Amino acid sequence: MASPQGDGVGEFLASIELFAGWDAALLAKVVPHAHVAEYAAGALIVVAGGPPQGMGIVARGRVARAGSADGGVREALGVGDWFGEESMLLQVAQPFSVVAESASTVVHLSTTIVEALAEKVPAFGRLLAKRLSRRLVQASDGSAGARASVAPAPGGQRMSSPPSLGPGASRSSFPAPPGAAAPTIPFVRVADFEPGPQVLAMVPSRLIQQSQLLPLRLQGSVLTVGMVKPHDALALNELRRILTSADLEVMAIGLDDFSLALSRLRVATHAETRRPSGASADIVFDQQDAEREPERAARVIGDEVVQLVNRILLQALDREASDIHIEPGAGAVRVRYRVSGLLSDWNEPIAASLAKSIAARVKVLAGLDITERRLPQDGRIGARIGRRDIDLRVSTLPSSRGETIVMRLLEAASVLRPLEEVFVEPGTLAAVRRNLDRPYGAVVVAGPTGSGKTATLYAMLQERRSKRPDSNVVMVEDPVEYRLQGVTQVQVNQVVGLTFARVLRSMLRQDPDVIMVGEVRDHETAELAVEAAMTGHLLLSSVHANDSTMVVQRLENLGCNRTHVAQALSLVLVQRLARRLCQRCAQPEAVAPLLLESLVTHGLVDASKGPVLLCRPVGCDSCAHSGFAGRVAVVESLQVTDEIRASMMAGRPLADVRREAVEARRLVTFQRYASFLLAQGCIGASDALLTVAS
Repeated sequence: MASPQGDGVGEFLASIELFAGWDAALLAKVVPHAHVAEYAAGALIVVAGGPPQGMGIVARGRVARAGSADGGVREALGVGDWFGEESMLLQVAQPFSVVAESASTVVHLSTTIVEALAEKVPAFGRLLAKRLSRRLVQASDGSAGARASVAPAPGGQRMSSPPSLGPGASRSSFPAPPGAAAPTIPFVRVADFEPGPQVLAMVPSRLIQQSQLLPLRLQGSVLTVGMVKPHDALALNELRRILTSADLEVMAIGLDDFSLALSRLRVATHAETRRPSGASADIVFDQQDAEREPERAARVIGDEVVQLVNRILLQALDREASDIHIEPGAGAVRVRYRVSGLLSDWNEPIAASLAKSIAARVKVLAGLDITERRLPQDGRIGARIGRRDIDLRVSTLPSSRGETIVMRLLEAASVLRPLEEVFVEPGTLAAVRRNLDRPYGAVVVAGPTGSGKTATLYAMLQERRSKRPDSNVVMVEDPVEYRLQGVTQVQVNQVVGLTFARVLRSMLRQDPDVIMVGEVRDHETAELAVEAAMTGHLLLSSVHANDSTMVVQRLENLGCNRTHVAQALSLVLVQRLARRLCQRCAQPEAVAPLLLESLVTHGLVDASKGPVLLCRPVGCDSCAHSGFAGRVAVVESLQVTDEIRASMMAGRPLADVRREAVEARRLVTFQRYASFLLAQGCIGASDALLTVAS
């Protein structure tokens, strides 16, 4: 049948058993609460171990219900069948995963509307109860094969949800825990164990990731292992081969629980520490943010939305995203993540009716006005997730379908990086360190929005503080990106008139050694910043410009005298981001003739010295088969020497000043820096071309 859209949703619902014989007026009240979602073959619709998400009804295609995302014996569901009622009615974690076996359309109904219908329409409630009872009987019916039973969880409490093993899983498929009278597979939560580093170290990280298992507890010679697929004989054999002296006790865990625990416990994969995200309950927002909630959160926000926003944040951390985009639409709320510069969708369906509640939840955490939906707002969320301190910069923008929200993720691990990780090229690194040791002068970082200017400023500030701990550092930002100990940080507040210029004027009376201005945006701030750099202060700041000489032009456009700019500047850095090749799987190969011609034309390679071999992305488990692992800055740097300063003060054209700097080897161009990264195997040929394209 055709996918139900618009008015077709009501016709579809009226045609299936669940709503057969309903009054048209009553059915019309259900339709606005229905969300239609399309899924490609193989797409994961529901994740085992996740929270209740309402109910789904198959409208087109075929889906399968199983204990994990990829397997076990499955229950096939066709058009008119529904799923999700077990988790919703019992208020337990999702006991099953649901996967699209073919291209499918699913009509989703939220927990709220289904509970209301079950209460007010007896026939509807009886059908749900009938289907739920039949599934429970089938799960325990010995004629269908001895099912894996649910044993008590740690602490003697019996789990209220069925095991996440999939229907039809035979007892004989699973190894028995040592000393058990009958072969049972307990369904447990990782949080009930909290394995320490010594227990986690017993199993290689490669096997943990590939086989989706986790060592949970060691008692004597018995190692308790949680497995998403406890019937995986290959994984168990590999475990026994590695742990020859240990007895294995197998327990079942949910896929979502495993993924979150993998990050929260900081389990390294291929010698690389993953970012821990933690379970939803492990998210602790800043105290000042938490204090805002009692005043206004209860009015508009329910537990379902709170958990949904938490899952959105956790998914961003698991994907190592730099930004989260929440965009309301006609049929659903779209969530996208920017990973390595590219946007990708989150495939969990979110009803359009939740858009306002999601916006309200984010605004409460960011300290914004939840009643103001007509104007843009900016704020900040601070949170501790697992063992990590996270800062999120929040921006809301009114759109035709609601408020679009973008959150930028920042944390110390990525912001406070060593300079060696920011500046790969040795000459640029040496120039930065030399200028950071100066007692005065301006170090300006430029580049487009989202190019990592703030992260570079923080890295330079950290270097200066480590070498000169006696320095008095004062910062002004909008907003404060990350809280630093031992540094005076001031947040701009336009509402009360606390502007960059006003703060900067007061900062000069605070006896600072180092001044950091988040961004120079206006004439007054530019003039004060230039004067500060000329009067005995080391100034770190950023502007928007596309190359090093345009930084001078930008400051002139803001009303600064070129003579003063020339006297103030000591180092100009302009950066662009390129995808960093995964160092575990990148492979060198000969370059295609057309690509080689482009590289030679842009001055990135020299073909006269023989065959050119450059690394290309391949893909492996470490990089999620993308071929890339994060991003690296491609930097143009201009060291302002006395000769270059004299040329600027003489009023010579900036093109001539640039030419002199190149000839004096005081300007490292984008081409030269990208060529170095290309030769080192840090970036690929296509990304190198993108960074130098004008």
